[in-house]
Amino acid sequence: MRFKRIACLILALALLMALPMDAMAAHRASIKLGAKLGLMYVGDSAQLKPQLKHVKKADVGFSSSDLTVATVSASGLVEALAPGRAVLEVTGGGAKAKCGVVVLPKQVSMKVGEAVRLPNGTLEQYRSKDPAIASVDDSGVITGLSAGSTLVAVRYGKQLAMVQVAVEADGFEAAPVAAPADESKVSALDAAKTADQIVLVEYTGGSNARLSFHEKINDIWVQRLETSAYVGKNGIGKTKEGDKKTPVGTYNLNTPFGIKADPGAKLSYTQVTQYHYWCGSSKSGYYNQLVDSRETGRSYTSSDEHLIDYKGVYNYCMFIDYNAEGKAGKGSCIFLHCKGKNAYTAGCVAIDEASMKQIIQWAGPNTKIVIQKA
Repeated sequence: MRFKRIACLILALALLMALPMDAMAAHRASIKLGAKLGLMYVGDSAQLKPQLKHVKKADVGFSSSDLTVATVSASGLVEALAPGRAVLEVTGGGAKAKCGVVVLPKQVSMKVGEAVRLPNGTLEQYRSKDPAIASVDDSGVITGLSAGSTLVAVRYGKQLAMVQVAVEADGFEAAPVAAPADESKVSALDAAKTADQIVLVEYTGGSNARLSFHEKINDIWVQRLETSAYVGKNGIGKTKEGDKKTPVGTYNLNTPFGIKADPGAKLSYTQVTQYHYWCGSSKSGYYNQLVDSRETGRSYTSSDEHLIDYKGVYNYCMFIDYNAEGKAGKGSCIFLHCKGKNAYTAGCVAIDEASMKQIIQWAGPNTKIVIQKA
């Protein structure tokens, strides 16, 4: 009996000692960086948006490992100053997070026989469009070989950037380089005249398509991402609500939102809650709009999409502004979103979550989506 009492006492003491530790674990501070930055050009800026857990904003600090390459302000604004590599760190509440940045020159001018080194680490890969004009080795050293102009591609993970290289000889001035044919398939589109970024969806039949993301860099259209995509169950050519077709044409791509937290979007991002829905009721004044019922006083109906109920599919999402004017019966809720369990959509465009997250991080205020046959 005495032994049982001692055992119970020891167990009770153990539980009491464990409680504070569990409480501390439940409130452990953490910091995450949704956007990893990666490649930037000299003169570029980017905003770090750390995701904080049990860390006060007032306690957050930012730093750069090399202030000659990139600086970061007290608000998290990163300024790329000179070619090189730097590690950016966010700290607060005993937690920290890091991300790397590789700053590239937009242009390099050199003489025949001269060598210039680009920033180099373990992840960068390099390729010259015309090795007869300028070669580039695995360590990022560009060597001018003959007079002319070319491009050097720098790949860092899924990111791709182009550096324009002009090689001069005595009495020769290199002319501007033209866009490489294999990376400018969007240059002939009408959208290319005004857009800074283009998401191209090429329909290949059934509910299948190819999606690629293109960005104008140094006045050259560069493809930065390509992946498979699903479109409407009944293909493309949407004309009305419920036809399960994806619209054809050129549209703005905006209004990033999702069930998951902001991954580092350039545009204003909405993390949806139980109060958010996309209005699919054509008789409503909010038809085809993102609605917060706390602001409007209108609760969602069976005709609307209660976004938080679509876990996985709407983890990350952007609005394709088909029928942005809200014409009754024309169709609503057309998004670029994550793939779900079905190999088709009800009229949206769906891609893998990693690519969707990346597009949200890249997409700026002048991004178009073009949907057409391949």
